[in-house]
Amino acid sequence: MNRFLTVGCVAAVLTATPVTAQAADADRPYYRTPMAAIYNWTGFYIGGHVGFISTDGDSGFIGGGQAGFNYQVGQWVFGVEGQMSATSIKNSAGGVITMNGVPIGAVGAEGSLDWISTLAGRAGFAFDRWLVYGKLGAAWAHGSGSAFGTMGPLGASVSFSDTVSGWMLGVGTEYALRDNWSAKVEYNMLDFDHGTIHAVKAGVNYRFNFFDARRY
Repeated sequence: MNRFLTVGCVAAVLTATPVTAQAADADRPYYRTPMAAIYNWTGFYIGGHVGFISTDGDSGFIGGGQAGFNYQVGQWVFGVEGQMSATSIKNSAGGVITMNGVPIGAVGAEGSLDWISTLAGRAGFAFDRWLVYGKLGAAWAHGSGSAFGTMGPLGASVSFSDTVSGWMLGVGTEYALRDNWSAKVEYNMLDFDHGTIHAVKAGVNYRFNFFDARRY
């Protein structure tokens, strides 16, 4: 009889051990490892930029602003962006009119590329806070100039300005510094009937909090 009681007690202990362990696990708090946060590029943004510009015969600096909207689907980011930049490109020429070595008048002219602007679709691929993208759209450039001439007491001058349109192609990369701020570097080629403009720009963007800056 004692033998059967001993065997029964051992069996009862062995049977109860998993149940006790499960009960202990049920009372123990469960901690879930959080997933790494992924940056969300969706939203409206505005920003500014500075850079270098070159045309078929001149070069200078640009500075301006941009505004746009991004929408992220998985790692793909699609959007539209408008930019406008003032330029420092300006040329001038002049001369003196002489007769028998005596100055009797003067002529001169100057011209400038006042601003360039683009409106383009943008598509890119995001590696969390890194975004690599391309752009394709329309481009505009505005130039102005003037010319004058004098002959003795007489003189005349004329001025003009014109805006031309074309298309643009661009590539760039952007990095999210904080939840709302990002920095970018971009190359644009603007093609017009009268020539081609190349621009390299660095800038910053601020994205508004209409959408969560981070998602899980």
